[in-house]
Amino acid sequence: MPGLSAATAEGGGLTLEAVPHPSGPVVLHAVGDVDLATAPFLAEQVGDWLAAAPRIVLDLSGVGVFASAGISVLLDCRHAAVAAGVVLELYCGAARQVRRVLQVTGTCEHLRVLDPHPPPETPDGRAPLFPVPD
Repeated sequence: MPGLSAATAEGGGLTLEAVPHPSGPVVLHAVGDVDLATAPFLAEQVGDWLAAAPRIVLDLSGVGVFASAGISVLLDCRHAAVAAGVVLELYCGAARQVRRVLQVTGTCEHLRVLDPHPPPETPDGRAPLFPVPD
């Protein structure tokens, strides 16, 4: 299980960098593709952080391909977060294809998606995150 310090993990075509923020949330920056091959890795990494932080922001702005396996894993992660009493939020940013898939499938209704402005917290912790009133 990770501690509350920065960490990077790689699985197939997906890299996750965890950046804990002093105010509590851990931002997991995903870079690469979320598909059938990488979805189990994403689920495992988010699951590990559920035991370490009261709030997790999954930053999907660096995701290129977002396949149907990504939808399934996000819903599973949300269920696990609720069971653990952890707030799980998503940030899509410039990854328009991710946000579009979540909107078209109705998945946005089941997940907390954050506003693309301002950007997610930087390593120096300057930018706050706000919910989107979609």
